[in-house]
Amino acid sequence: MNYEGPGGKDLLSLIHSAKESGQPIIWDGAVGTQLIARGLTGKAPEFWNLERPDVISQIHADYLAAGAQVVQTNTFGGNRYKLETSGLENRLEDVNSKAAELARSVCPDQCFVAGDIGPTGRMLVPSGDLSADDAEDAFAQQAGALLKGGVDLFSIETMFDLDELKAALRGVRRVSDLPVVAHMTFQKTRRGFFTIMGVSPEAAVKGMEDAGADVVGSNCTIGMADMVELIREMNLVAGKPLIAQANAGEPELKGGDTIYHDTPENFAAFARALFEAGASAIGSCCGTTPEFTRAIKSKFPS
Repeated sequence: MNYEGPGGKDLLSLIHSAKESGQPIIWDGAVGTQLIARGLTGKAPEFWNLERPDVISQIHADYLAAGAQVVQTNTFGGNRYKLETSGLENRLEDVNSKAAELARSVCPDQCFVAGDIGPTGRMLVPSGDLSADDAEDAFAQQAGALLKGGVDLFSIETMFDLDELKAALRGVRRVSDLPVVAHMTFQKTRRGFFTIMGVSPEAAVKGMEDAGADVVGSNCTIGMADMVELIREMNLVAGKPLIAQANAGEPELKGGDTIYHDTPENFAAFARALFEAGASAIGSCCGTTPEFTRAIKSKFPS
């Protein structure tokens, strides 16, 4: 099956041909970091989809102007469990569909809008009290609202529990057959890379692929040097294309603020190594800006 976005572009074909063309697909970077820089305090980021749509649209436009081919909606916490914590649970459809519409409104025909789906913030049984079925229902509800807003694909990200990621994939597949990109987030330990639930890269890749993800990989937590090592390890067992979105280095808490010290130039210095390690799609995560996207793009002149 071909999945075509605006302008007849086939995103999965582009990703699958990245190695042959020598051009990775460029994802966007941090949205939350940009919102904080623009004055968001004390509210969930999703509030601004409704209250400050101009800001959300401009963030997407800035990433696209910097060379991103895919932008992710401002809906990382857009499932009902996360929205309950900020009093937005009754606005779930509005929050998600509006986010997709805002990204769509500034996205050129040759680029793509990914409906962003993050964790519920709850632990699944037996570690917690959220059932896999209830999680799946919540993810299906969010995916349906994003679909209504006009997304081209879904991006499930920053997952550390493989069972929750699988619930998210099942939820998305209940409402759509659009492409799904799945990321898990890892820490580097003395024994190697693992999620905080103890999932290894090999188990993560196998689990994501078996669950039906079209593209698999990792985002958040680690910087570029470690991400190169992690993607190289994932590439040994991956049957699907890989995506990588690293943080801008290790975060430091200073005066209540989270500071990231990596510069766009230092970050992008690893971009070609990341591509050669196996990443067919490259973006960035916490602490990054459109300048990081521009620096990554500069490493792959067309």
